Amino acid sequence: MKYPRIITFLVGLIITALLCIGLTMVYSTTYDLHGNAYMIRQALWILIGLSGLALVAFCPLEYLCKAAPYILVAVVASLAYLFAANVAARLVSRDILRFFPLVPGEIKGAMRWLRLGPISIQPSEFAKFALILFLAAYYGTRSKTQVERFVEGVAVPVLVIGVVLGLILLGGDLSTTVITGVTAYSILFLAGVRLRYLVLLASLGVALGVTAINLSPERLSRITSYKAAEEQKMGDGYQLWRSQLTLGSGGLWGRGFTRSVMKQFYLPDARTDFIMAVLGEEFGYVGFCVVLLLHVGLLVCVVEISKMCRDRVGVLMTMGTGILIASQALTNFSVVSGWCPTTGLTAPFLSYGGSSMIAMLLCVGLLFNTCRRNLDRMWQELLSMRVVPTYKAFAMKTHSTQ
Repeated sequence: MKYPRIITFLVGLIITALLCIGLTMVYSTTYDLHGNAYMIRQALWILIGLSGLALVAFCPLEYLCKAAPYILVAVVASLAYLFAANVAARLVSRDILRFFPLVPGEIKGAMRWLRLGPISIQPSEFAKFALILFLAAYYGTRSKTQVERFVEGVAVPVLVIGVVLGLILLGGDLSTTVITGVTAYSILFLAGVRLRYLVLLASLGVALGVTAINLSPERLSRITSYKAAEEQKMGDGYQLWRSQLTLGSGGLWGRGFTRSVMKQFYLPDARTDFIMAVLGEEFGYVGFCVVLLLHVGLLVCVVEISKMCRDRVGVLMTMGTGILIASQALTNFSVVSGWCPTTGLTAPFLSYGGSSMIAMLLCVGLLFNTCRRNLDRMWQELLSMRVVPTYKAFAMKTHSTQ
């Protein structure tokens, strides 16, 4: 009985630690020019995300499964709306965007955000949560025989996945497409889809990814600048070069909190994509490794939670969330360290950004939902082992005295 409680406590402790570290680093990277404005905004996103986490964690599983298709439809509709606005702006004129009141225009050269009153949201971030929940609910309610069939086990879910990934990719976000695709593919594997279909899907995914890179000069330049980082350090490889300098300049123990030099005008996107580089400069390799170990610990907890699950929905939700967080964190840390080209992916729970923060905390809500159900089940088993035999013994004793 204590073990599930310990795992649940550890997950909460790790998430809290990462959120506190992230909030601290957002303040450090922005206070020189903006004071505490960005930190307050980030704290607001965290509060909203924690509210969503609590809602998902305490929502009955059957309600989550019933809501999954509707959540996915809402996300797909948002992505389709953005795609239509993007196409209209490119084919006709940017003036036509006045007929798309929810699109604020281009941000960083892309139309990936919707304006809802005073806030902007990025639907592609919520697509990760929606797809994990939908696939877990879909496969969790089907038998092994149904999963192994082509139509039910492959065609229908792959069609849904293809629509979501296609809309994200057409919005120009290849990195989110890849991370979401890897997560969805992992759920298909864990659900028991036949190996020949998985091999075919992997081959198709790699082919489409290579094609998407070759068709985009910007993506191709990122690859070439990564291969020739030293020669391209004042061109397309500037950001990657600066990131490595920032991370390396911290040494073992770092310069100290708020004492980063590179964050001031030298490192673009210091508060978002490259916040881990600033963390490495201020807290050194020790601080960087602490954050890395926190993510490893979270992944270990995810695996342990999935082992305690008695239903397939819980296993798929838990492992899908763990794979999403691990793959995104690994990609971001690899970019910061110079192991792969720049992708634009944020560091989970650390980088500044409302949509990514809220979406990640919603996914963590799926973890806590599984933890809660594991605890409820074990309480019921414990009560059935202790209360029922005690009641039977009392009844037998009463009967014998009579």
